[in-house]
Amino acid sequence: MPGERAVHELLTGDAQRVRSLLVQRERERPLEPLLVRARALGLAVELVDHDTLAETMRASGAAPGLARGIVAIATPPRLYSIEDVFDGTIPERRTAQGRQLLVALDGVQDPQNLGAIIRSAEFFGATAVLWTRDRAVGLSPTVVRASAGATERLPLIVETNLVRAVDVCKQAEYWSIGTVVDGRPLREICAEGLPERLVVVFGSEGRGIRRLTRERCDWLATIAGAGEVGSLNVSAAAAVVFATIA
Repeated sequence: MPGERAVHELLTGDAQRVRSLLVQRERERPLEPLLVRARALGLAVELVDHDTLAETMRASGAAPGLARGIVAIATPPRLYSIEDVFDGTIPERRTAQGRQLLVALDGVQDPQNLGAIIRSAEFFGATAVLWTRDRAVGLSPTVVRASAGATERLPLIVETNLVRAVDVCKQAEYWSIGTVVDGRPLREICAEGLPERLVVVFGSEGRGIRRLTRERCDWLATIAGAGEVGSLNVSAAAAVVFATIA
């Protein structure tokens, strides 16, 4: 896990997963408050040179620049199933408008987008973020860094079949709203009144929501714009949708 913010969130949320911290020597002084906390928790702190830290990042498949002087060597966070939402394993959360909000991603490929969506979902009070194992980006140091540590605060669900997961939610009296470029304006749908329990589905960067997933959505919504660009990046669109409905 790279970066000061992400390491801070890890130490706050689940320090037991941390095996050690690698710290660039030149960054030791600015990071001292975080290192004091880590040592107080009994964690090993190893001072290394820039090249060693960069090589550690490359070995994990992440860009060396994401480290910003510190990397936590840790076990991955727990990944949940959709059933965990309904059996009490995942704590209930509500948005500012009192909604129980689940976020489902249908084939998001870019780790920066996944991390940004997780960050926004946590900020607006979503219960969890869900995506599939196949044809989608997985959890990685880049995702963690882009989430600013929100991966440590928000339950993450990974399923084999997104359509099945949405069906499970519908059986639990959740309604689903898919974000598309050819739907009804989101504000128009909101003006008619949205239910308390919602699954919001976002599609992939290139193809959007797949056909079978679209067919499970109770509403297909679009963000109405005034410019010439046809749509927003998926992570930007997610932030707008959350701000509107949450």
